[in-house]
Parts: sequence; C-alpha cells; structure tokens
Amino acid sequence: MIKSLIALVVAFALCVVIDRLKKKGTSFMVRILLATAMGAIVGLIFKGSTDYVAIFGRVFASLLQAFVIPLLLFSIITTVASLESSEKLRSMGGKTIIILALHNVLAAILSIILGKLVNIGMNANIKMDVADKVKEVPPFADVFVSFFPKNIIDSMSHNKIVPIVIFAIIIGIVVLRYNNKEEIKPFMDFVEAGNKVMNKIIGEIIEFTPYAVLSLLANQVATLDLSFVKSLLFLLLMVYVACLFHTFITTSAMMSLIAHINPFKFQRKFFPAWLIAFTTQSSIGSLPANIKEQEDMGTPTEIASFAASIGTTFGMPGCAAVWPILLAMFTINALNIPFSATQYLIMVGSCLFASMGTVGVPGTGTIQATAIFATMGLPVEMILVLSPIQGVADMARTSTNVHAGGSTGVMVAAMQHDLDLEKYNA
Repeated sequence: MIKSLIALVVAFALCVVIDRLKKKGTSFMVRILLATAMGAIVGLIFKGSTDYVAIFGRVFASLLQAFVIPLLLFSIITTVASLESSEKLRSMGGKTIIILALHNVLAAILSIILGKLVNIGMNANIKMDVADKVKEVPPFADVFVSFFPKNIIDSMSHNKIVPIVIFAIIIGIVVLRYNNKEEIKPFMDFVEAGNKVMNKIIGEIIEFTPYAVLSLLANQVATLDLSFVKSLLFLLLMVYVACLFHTFITTSAMMSLIAHINPFKFQRKFFPAWLIAFTTQSSIGSLPANIKEQEDMGTPTEIASFAASIGTTFGMPGCAAVWPILLAMFTINALNIPFSATQYLIMVGSCLFASMGTVGVPGTGTIQATAIFATMGLPVEMILVLSPIQGVADMARTSTNVHAGGSTGVMVAAMQHDLDLEKYNA
C-alpha cells in the first residue's frame, strides 16, 4: 500500500515535469518518448506496486472510447453533406472514393497477411485481463445484418462502429438530396457545431497522451519482462514494411492494372511530396506539394485537389489500415485472444468505415485504432501500451496516406481520359 502510494507520487511528479516541457514548447513526439522512458523506469523501480499509477491511463482509454462514437456520427454526416460543394462530384467523386477505399482494403489485407506470416506479438509477455472482452463469433449472415442500424442508442452503448457509420451516411445522403436546404439549416448548424466541438474535445484528450503513456507503460513494465521491448521494435519494423510495400508495390500494381499507366513515372515524380509528408508527418501540410506534383504530371487541378483533399480524410491506408490492424494483431497474439476469419473480415470492413469519421482530427492513428479495438472487443489500453513507437511510425503512416491520395488523383484523371499523357511521360 505504502509503496503503491509512493509510486503514485513519483509518477505525478514526472507528469509535472512533462507538463513543464510542454509549456516550454517541447514537441509532442519528444514528450511521448520521455514519458515512455519515465514509465519504464517507474515500472522497474516499483515492480508490482503500480495499480494506482495505472488509474489515469485507464481513465484516458475510457474517455477515448466515450468520444469516438459521437465524433464519428457528427464527422460523417458533415463530410457526406458537404460533398455537394464539388460540381464534378458525379463524374469523378465516385471513382475517387472507390480507389481510396481500395487503397484502404488492400493495405488492410496486406497487414493481416504480414501479421500472420511473422506471428506479430507472439510471446510478447504482456499480462492483461481480457476474459470479459472476447466475443463469440456469430454466423456470417448475422454479421452482415448487424452492419445495419436497428437501435442506434444500443449501437452507441455497445461500441458498434459500423451501424453508426451507416446511420450517419444515410442521414448525410438525405441532407444531400433535400430540396429546400433552408428548412434543414438548423439541423445542419447543429451537426456542424457538434463536429467542431467533438474535434476540439478529441484534440484536448489527445494532448494528455504522454501522461497516459507514462501511466499505463509503468504498469505494464511492472508486470512483464524486457523481451517486450524487442517485440515493440519488431512491431515498428513491420509497420514500415507494410507501409512501404503498399506505397511502392501495391500502388504500382493498382496504377498499372486500373489506370493502364506506367507506375514508375509516378513514383519518381511524386517522391518530393512523399518525402515532405514523411518528414513533416502532416497530410494537411503536404496538400500543396501533393496537388502540385499531380498537376506537374498532367492531372487537372480540380481532380488533383479533390483527390488529395478527400485522401486526407478517407481511405488513409497508413493510419486507418496498416496501423490499427497491426496493433490489433499484436494484441490478439500477445494476449492469446481467439480470432476467426470472419472477425478478420469484419476488421477489414471496419477500417474502411472508420476512416470516414476522422476529418481534421489530431491523433488520427490513435482514434482509428480506438475505433477498431472497440469494434472488435479488444482492450483499448493496449493502444497506449504500444504507443511509444507511434511517433516514429507516423512518418510511414502519413507518407502512405498522402501517396494514396496523390496516386488516386492521377488514376482518376487517367480513367476519365483527362490526364495529359505527354506531361506524364515526359
């Protein structure tokens, strides 16, 4: 009891140090790395006495779960309803959405195959009670029916992500087709305001990530051996392998088979934009370079800007497929959770649906992973336990997202015969 209280006081003092660093302008990534080291030290010193320290991390994980649902609901309605602002939506919107969705699905399948091949997370020596979280697998017919909303309140209370997404899409489509927009203006004002509030709340919660990492990692280190570090670094390596494979191999195959253009021309010319995304870790910040490189390859401006913009909020193979699925597979293997082929299929679909609800949200990878873990009944705490690598992993994730948006624009232009092939092949 006394040792646990001392551990709590020490952890609190370290959190104060992290807060001081934040006020001095220390970057988010550096603070997470410091919190990782501090958490490991606290766990080693106070082995077996970190249950009080873990309380904050558990509360943080609960808050993430609480706000992911309303975030998805407001964001998706807003996103779908705002698609009418593009005059060329009917001609290019469908192709853009389909190709971005294909990016997500292929990256998800690739991640599952990779995770299976290397048995990622096996023998990671993590102890966590998940007995009440493992769900029995229902028949496929029941799974498909469950995708559609029956009781939206029940779906929210049980973290059923897919019915909520479909519910929001239906509302967004109805708003799009509503003739007299003035009649529903109060509703859309409410939704847009709700979207802004949820984004703000999530942003504020994400700011507490370093403290939560210190809290949960201290508790995990206190109950596992040092072989976990090796497993964590291997997970980071697999994230890079999956992201780079999708960027340079899968995307090249897509461009060749779908758009019938030379993919190597694109890879070489788009490299500056990919590198900017890799170093800045910002999809939004990379938008000007993304659009410019597409235009220089002969893609019309309206297609380039549309695909690049939508690609920052939908599809996102790095943040919405590779990252959450490899985290989930690591968790499944590390905690020996039984998982069926049907559940993996649901996971692939959930990654695609969840990618629609993170418009402009900081900490996209964390939100995506939280949505997938909630859907699959996996312990959300594991996301934070594995988060020490997310700063380094984000370079691969973000550059993969930006590359997918850029390649989508070029493919759509080629499919619509709007691509200037002389510029592209120059």
